[in-house]
Parts: sequence; C-alpha cells; structure tokens
Amino acid sequence: MFEPVRTHGNLSSEVVNQIIQLIKNGELNQGDKLPAERDLAVMLGVSRTVIRDALKTLVGLGMVNIRHGMGAFINIASDQVDISRLESFLHIDNGTVDELFQVRQILETQAVIWCIENASVKDIEQLEEIVRKAKIKDSDNLSLLTLDAQFHLKICEASGNRVLMRLMINLLDLLGESRTRTLMVSGRQKQSVSEHSYILDAIKNKDVTEATKRMSVHLEDVRCEIREIDYSVDWEIENTEANVEPKSENQV
Repeated sequence: MFEPVRTHGNLSSEVVNQIIQLIKNGELNQGDKLPAERDLAVMLGVSRTVIRDALKTLVGLGMVNIRHGMGAFINIASDQVDISRLESFLHIDNGTVDELFQVRQILETQAVIWCIENASVKDIEQLEEIVRKAKIKDSDNLSLLTLDAQFHLKICEASGNRVLMRLMINLLDLLGESRTRTLMVSGRQKQSVSEHSYILDAIKNKDVTEATKRMSVHLEDVRCEIREIDYSVDWEIENTEANVEPKSENQV
C-alpha cells in the first residue's frame, strides 16, 4: 500500500499527499490504524522525524487521530460526503470556481466569527505556528499548499463546528488544482501568507468586523488570481524554485 517517497523536495508533504490519496482511493478508511512510526518510516524510506511532521499535518487537517499509547488512526468516515460524488457532476471551470468561492465566502466569514467565540489558547497557538512556518517556507510550493489548507481548516476546527470542517475539506479538494496553480503565480505565495497573518491578528484581537473583512478580501483576491490562470498549459509543482512559471507543451 505504502510506497517509498521519490522526491528531493519536502518529504513530509509527500508523505501527507500519499496518505491523503490512499484515503481518497478508499485504501484507508475510518478507524484504520496506520503502521507504527518506525515501520512507516521504513516503508516510505524517510526518517521518523519526517513521519512525525506528516502526522502532525494530518492531525491538523482532521484526517488522522492520535490515540496516546495506541497509535495513529484514520479519522475520515467512509459514509461522510465523498469528494468523488461531487466531482462526478461538477465540471471545474472558472464558472464553477466562482460558485465554490461564493460558498467559501459564506462559510469562512462565519467560521472566523465562531473561531473568535470558541477558539482555545491552544487553537490560537496552532494558528500562529502555521503562519510562522509559512513565512519561512516561501520557496517551497508543496509546503505552502499544505500550510494554506491547514490555516483555513484550523479556523474551521477552532469554530467548533464539525460539519463546517468536513465541508471545507471537500471544498479545498474540489479547488485542488486551481489552488496549486495559484501558488505558482509570482508574488501570490507571500501575499497569501501576509493575508493569513492579518486574519490571525484580527482573531487574536477578537475583532469580528476586521476578521470577517480580512477573510473576505483574502478569498476574493485568491478567486481573482484563479480567474487569470491559463488552463491550456501543462504545469508541475517545483520544490526547489520559487515563483515557477507554468511550462508549455513546447518547452523542453
């Protein structure tokens, strides 16, 4: 099931992506126990530190639950909303992206309000850590994509509404390719990190008006960037170069 990681980029992000794919493929289901940290490190060909970092990310995404003294367990129920069911009738084009962002505007502006009302000290500390990591990883597209998702999902988790959390996981999955391409637009990476920082400051200050405003502006900025993406060209995520331009089919 698990395959050795074949990359020279961010290893923990690759481990996260592999486990998420296994969940989406139905190879890992609700309640399944992951191999022990040592065994998983051997299977994937990475260090135990990489496995720990990956598990922390998966816990933050709500996909894994750590039971102390027992191990790590998959936390996504197979009978919950399946992303493939949505993909089966949604053709992801600019029109659909606009509609998805309209939904995100409603959900996430409300999420920051609930976050302000319900977030614990630990929740705020975890949001601060996500932003801190993003500020020092502005040359790593894979890490930034993961951290971007962590930030938005952590706000939903801190809101205390589990349904909202699950909806956000599906929305981010549906926007997956668009979000990845957006991070490759010059300057978008640092802009998103900066906007996340402003949102976090408003949450910490318990300023509902500022928090909802900052979230709304952030989502609109990202939506506008996505509308400018040229989907006619091939592309790939690069781990070693910041602000990578998409490759055309004629490039060698």
